[in-house]
Amino acid sequence: MDSTNGRAKPGEFLPGIIMPSEIHGLLRKRVADIEVSDTAVNCLIAQARADSLVEALEVLKAIPAAAIERLYIMIASSAEARLAELGAQP
Repeated sequence: MDSTNGRAKPGEFLPGIIMPSEIHGLLRKRVADIEVSDTAVNCLIAQARADSLVEALEVLKAIPAAAIERLYIMIASSAEARLAELGAQP
């Protein structure tokens, strides 16, 4: 982690979380799908898709358990923020 600003370094999804580039790109796309969803239903579908990708990382033990939890929290926070923007109940 870059100690000067707490931002992810190149190759990190979040500070301290490094994953294969293919997964990194796909998870970024899934989170972007949440952030640009046009309805609450589409937001929840995008959230489920992102969560399932993290679940696969968890089952495969591809990244540490603490990183998995951070990813789930980040996805949930993104979905909650988007649902609030859409005026929907989380």
